[in-house]
Amino acid sequence: MALSLGKVAYINCEPVYYGIEQGAIPAECRIVDGTPAELNRMLEAGDLDLSVISAIEYARHSDRYLILPDLAIGSDGPAESVLFLSRVKPASLDGRLVHLTRDSLTSVYLVKLLLAKVFGVRPQFLSATADTIDRLPEDVAGVLMIGDPALRARGQLPFTLDLGQGWKEWTGLPFVFAVWAVRRDVYDDHREETHRLHRALLSSKRYSLARLDEICTTVCQRVGLDSDTCATYLKERLSFDLTPRHIEGLYRFFTLLEAEGDLPSTPVLEFIDVV
Repeated sequence: MALSLGKVAYINCEPVYYGIEQGAIPAECRIVDGTPAELNRMLEAGDLDLSVISAIEYARHSDRYLILPDLAIGSDGPAESVLFLSRVKPASLDGRLVHLTRDSLTSVYLVKLLLAKVFGVRPQFLSATADTIDRLPEDVAGVLMIGDPALRARGQLPFTLDLGQGWKEWTGLPFVFAVWAVRRDVYDDHREETHRLHRALLSSKRYSLARLDEICTTVCQRVGLDSDTCATYLKERLSFDLTPRHIEGLYRFFTLLEAEGDLPSTPVLEFIDVV
């Protein structure tokens, strides 16, 4: 059986999927592209077998999923593609209207935490997807942007809060935006296929990370970035591992959300078997 595999349609997934999509790493799967929010919904609905999903999606439905070891999208400092841009200083946003992207649950919860706990403000939040800053209404003081649009938006409003950097300065820990997870029912019925695909993803990650310059040449025009900017982003900003420190960062995030009342409890991270 060829499992269906979700892939975020941004360049931040290239360092994991490139080897598979180039045919260099054999993998029995059908890759489905989508935004983080779309992949969350598809995995929950049973329309995907396995996918990269928002960390918060795992936390909300940990009884339905198992995590794949050694795979994540995170940062240990600036992320560059998860930005809150504002017309005024973040500390002046209390009660002001801000737009939060519909495309990423994890980033939405993180920016709310940072604004409340680090800057002491609670704006009025409105769900809206913004691809460009120039269409932002004048009465909106700030906007959360993710992925490729965020990479192009830096500096287009007077103040920029990089959520990865904000988290690192606050906690001293890396932040995990997304993990790879399989539905528990799929794993129960297709354990060997899941393990084969996990091994293929890990092999593809090794293959792809060794070819980041090649990847940048391929994708930079697609997102409107020069090759050097793309290389800095993929080589120096993002992390694709799930180390003990990343796991500690995940637990800290979930614990803070529980304290805020945004999670009923802090979930236990449960993984597929290591074979």
